[in-house]
Parts: sequence; structure tokens; C-alpha cells
Amino acid sequence: MGRATLIGFSAIAMWALLALLTDASGAVPPFLLSAITFTIGTGVGLVARLFMPAAAGRQKIPPQVWVIGIAGLFGYHFFYFTALRNAPAVEASLIAYLWPLLIVLGSALMPGERLAWNHV
Repeated sequence: MGRATLIGFSAIAMWALLALLTDASGAVPPFLLSAITFTIGTGVGLVARLFMPAAAGRQKIPPQVWVIGIAGLFGYHFFYFTALRNAPAVEASLIAYLWPLLIVLGSALMPGERLAWNHV
């Protein structure tokens, strides 16, 4: 199995296990769960950076991009964890993973637009 395949498989496995592990986390508050999750992810990223220092200097990303990206990811996961606390995991996950598709399909309802093959 190639490195790219292994990375892709691990990303799919983490995505698939998110709802299950969130449900298994018990009574941990959503904000704390988000903080713990991103602390672990940051730790893994920093360790990876130690082993691949050349990758760290490739791109200079402006600070405002970091702030918006981190706030967006943190907010999304906070609300996702909150939804899983207040609704059954299957229903909350269905809504969380279908909304991008619903936005694309809903764009066909805009004035002068129609649903085309490239929307799906």
C-alpha cells in the first residue's frame, strides 16, 4: 500500500469514526471536546513538522488566514459535537454531511439558474 493510499485511508477512517467516538465520549462538554481534539491534532502536526522541516517553509500563509481557518474548523466541530449531544448520532451526522449537497441542489432554485450535470 502506497503512502498516499495510507494517508487517504486514514482520513476516511477518522471521518467515519468521528460520530462514533463523539458518542462514546460521554458527558464531556462540546467546547472541551473540541479543544482536546484540536490539541491532539496540533501535537501530531508539530511532530510531523519536526520530521519534515522542508515542508514547513514551502508556503507563507498570512495570519488572518490561520485565524479564519482555525475559527471555522473549531466552530464547525463545536456545533457538530453539540448536535451529537442533543440529537441521535445518525440524524445529526446525516444533516452535517448532507448540507453541502443541499446547497448545491438549492443553487438551482436561484433566479436564472437550472440544475445541470456538473452540479452533481
